Amino acid sequence: MTADIHDIADQRPHLMVVASDGAHVIPHALVQSVVAGEKPSTILTEPVVRRIIEEWIERVTA
Repeated sequence: MTADIHDIADQRPHLMVVASDGAHVIPHALVQSVVAGEKPSTILTEPVVRRIIEEWIERVTA
């Protein structure tokens, strides 16, 4: 298994998403851009999107 690793230390805050394909650290601004429609949702992997939705559902139904 290979992965692209990027230094995002200057892009704080981050979100940590533990998806089925591993742990991902994603800049908060990137997720906000996807939500706002400024970037396509395809920039996030399918497992990441599924995990974000799963966690959201857990919070709104708790």
